[in-house]
Amino acid sequence: MTQMGFYHNTDICIGCKACIISCKDKNDLPLGEKFRRVYDYANCDWEVDENGACTPSNTFAYSVSVSCNHCTEPACEAVCPTGSIVKRDKDGVVLRDESTCIGCGSCVQACPYGASYVSDATNTARKCDFCADLLDQGEKPYCVASCSMRCLDFGDIDELRAKYGDVATIAPLPEDTSTGPNVVFSPSRLNPDGALEGVLLNEEQELISETV
Repeated sequence: MTQMGFYHNTDICIGCKACIISCKDKNDLPLGEKFRRVYDYANCDWEVDENGACTPSNTFAYSVSVSCNHCTEPACEAVCPTGSIVKRDKDGVVLRDESTCIGCGSCVQACPYGASYVSDATNTARKCDFCADLLDQGEKPYCVASCSMRCLDFGDIDELRAKYGDVATIAPLPEDTSTGPNVVFSPSRLNPDGALEGVLLNEEQELISETV
């Protein structure tokens, strides 16, 4: 079975959020709902010398674009009481059937990446579906097609790993979820090994809110 996945290059992403807006447009999402999020992560320390002069150190900033990772072992599928969530055999895309979803929120609680939410408009759980309708027509997902910096890519996860490496997580995302996320990241050159800790600058903005 082919397993589709996403790739994101945090080193060239400018955090413009075109991926979010195009996804909202394609899926006709109301105010406050989004399938993709862009997290801004940064740090700046200061070193003070004997003369009181300040020099910045351990300075970096980057943006991380993330949606549903269409995991190999999706936690959302395992906890859904109605079987509304299925992993498509032909490409591993994780889909949900809103006609059988009861909006219990079990999948929302189970997902370590915050990919799902219960919509006030439909009273059902919703998330990224990898633009499955476009995949079936041989087209790109909207987020990938709209990325102005071309830092988003998609394809067979094995091919993405061969091309870009196998880094499957990056701060501020969780490190080990046991779900097998099908995503690859290129780290920022300013923090290539993730050794520098930072601060999430826009957590409140990127939660489901009424700001976007």
